[in-house]
Amino acid sequence: MSGLLEGLRVIEVATFVFAPAAGTVLSDFGAEVIHIEPPGDGDPYRQLRSLRPLPECGENYPWLMDGRNKKSVVVDLKQAAGHQILLDLVRTADVFITNYHPSVLIQLSLTYEILSAANSRLIYAHGTGYGEIGTEAEKPGYDATAWWARSGLMDAVRPAEGELAMSTAGMGDHPSSISLVAGISLALYARERTGKGTKVSTSLIANGAWANSILIQAALCGGTPYVPPTQSGTSNALLNHYRTADDSSFFLVLVKEATEFAKFCDAIGRPELNSDVRFSEIEERRANARDLTALLSDWFAKRPMQEWQKLFDNHGITYAVIASTEDAVTDKQMAETGIIIDMEGRPGTRVVNSPIALRDYPKRIPTPPPDFGEHSATVLRALGYDEKKIKSLRSNGIINDP
Repeated sequence: MSGLLEGLRVIEVATFVFAPAAGTVLSDFGAEVIHIEPPGDGDPYRQLRSLRPLPECGENYPWLMDGRNKKSVVVDLKQAAGHQILLDLVRTADVFITNYHPSVLIQLSLTYEILSAANSRLIYAHGTGYGEIGTEAEKPGYDATAWWARSGLMDAVRPAEGELAMSTAGMGDHPSSISLVAGISLALYARERTGKGTKVSTSLIANGAWANSILIQAALCGGTPYVPPTQSGTSNALLNHYRTADDSSFFLVLVKEATEFAKFCDAIGRPELNSDVRFSEIEERRANARDLTALLSDWFAKRPMQEWQKLFDNHGITYAVIASTEDAVTDKQMAETGIIIDMEGRPGTRVVNSPIALRDYPKRIPTPPPDFGEHSATVLRALGYDEKKIKSLRSNGIINDP
């Protein structure tokens, strides 16, 4: 079966993770994604794996993840001939994705006004750090700064008065890319109704605020300041993490505790806790949360994780084993649901799948990411450029190919 987006052409003038990851999702559903890179070293994302504390690896795993399925065309957009190539591509495209600063888009003549004039059906998608307007529109923004630190998440996701936690690579970029995909999808739907393209935009700071929206909304409504709890000093022992006898940990989440507490006590072999005056009602459990946490910590430390898992699963208790990244690689549920999949043409190489699935429109098997400038000449030939013109562009440094 052909991909849902087969025949859709996407031009990507973007770098690093946020905006290009949106192109990756579209490519998973069959879109042709042409990634434009500058001459010289190309997209700096190709070198991200050297950034520490990222894991050392012989495989260029960031590029493998977000460069898959795409074509690489190396064009010097600062030169008139290079800009003309971009315009020629835009005239054949459905979607244009960028994360360049507004001032850079003006300098390179890549604004929505200019490109939409060349193609009125173009969907122009702009991902930014802090938005397209305002005093910080030109401020450099990564997910670690705009999404994680600025949104309040970095301060909230830590034990009370504990050390601040670093975000992991792409932690905010990949979820934010789904917002860009959603915007592009809405714009494509609007184009079906009107025949005209439009501009889509979202930012890392907006997506960070959305991720932290419950706490931000509480603050907007005058709620008490959120104080991150410690494991032992929590105000809710039933929304907490515990360690088992084999030094594993799990996260317990009893949201409907009014009906679940008795079942939970029976499941762990401590039915007397449900009649204990300190814990029998929600108000008392809150007042005595530290006592209950200490009691549960001692109890869960008596048996290994596997035994607790069996009990929890048999009694329908909501929990999750706290996994390491290495554990996620071998997660059976991830394999069975296609979250981690094989790459075509690379036996033994697996990648993380994009998180959207449509029942009647399966995604493509991912193909390896392109070499630097791998498709420059091929794409130009398809645009009607003859060999003489391509040779001239190459010799003048306007394009690069292997």
